Amino acid sequence: MDIQFHTSLEWVVICLLGTFDFLNFLNFGKKKLNIQNLDLYFRDQNGTIANNLPDPNQGFQDSSIGSNVFDVIEKYFSNTEVPVCGSNIFILLKRYPNEVEVSRLVSLIRSHHAVLHVMTSTTPSGGSQPKTMYSIATKTNGMGVFVYDFCFWATMRMFPLYDIPYPVYATTTKVSGSGTKTFPDFHPSTSGHYWVSITFQDHFPDDSFQKITLRWANSQDSGDIFSNSGQTSVYGNYKAAESYWYHLDYNMTLDYYYLSQDVQNLQIRFYTSNPPSNWLPYSD
Repeated sequence: MDIQFHTSLEWVVICLLGTFDFLNFLNFGKKKLNIQNLDLYFRDQNGTIANNLPDPNQGFQDSSIGSNVFDVIEKYFSNTEVPVCGSNIFILLKRYPNEVEVSRLVSLIRSHHAVLHVMTSTTPSGGSQPKTMYSIATKTNGMGVFVYDFCFWATMRMFPLYDIPYPVYATTTKVSGSGTKTFPDFHPSTSGHYWVSITFQDHFPDDSFQKITLRWANSQDSGDIFSNSGQTSVYGNYKAAESYWYHLDYNMTLDYYYLSQDVQNLQIRFYTSNPPSNWLPYSD
């Protein structure tokens, strides 16, 4: 089911994909959302939208006010109507939060074996901390992507959501300058198609980014995924593709090239459509 919800107001949209069959959109207008009085309709996404439409007469008058996305995530996990263990949370973020400390929220998400993804606007309507939600995604085996607003729809289709939601490989690394880095081997539980996702900076790509190539190989098979500075206008700091893997052990390496010596924070994830028998440990 595809739901399109457009508004000219500032927004945060949260799509909650749980282990049950529901799709729940919460839209925030310019006014900070009243979390205490928000009703969640877990099997009626249209009802949730219709009952939480933004009021154009209400709005933030100060860009220093941050998003209260933390409050909404906490409200979701505190509900008693449906089980939330194993949820995938997908956030479209226009107003940045002001919070820096994430450990409590990360612990809450992890305790429910959930995954959080965030797609963040490059032109925020307010807030002061653009990297906070990226950090939470990093610590919950999700992806943190920065793109232009008009590219949200195209980029959303490249996220590991509906058909391929289960993380089976997750590593987080820091690099600078240029070089090659080796990662833990990947041994697919079964032969089949896997979704490879990478973010190569923790913000919208700047001029320092030149190219990255993630490679995997063994004696019988090999492959790679590549991105360079000419591919960032649509997908921002994100690269993803489907690849077929055999039930074999693969060596993993990353070739990277940045013009500066600034530390770059990267997320590397593989996802599958098959529920794993054991939950993948979280990567910090």
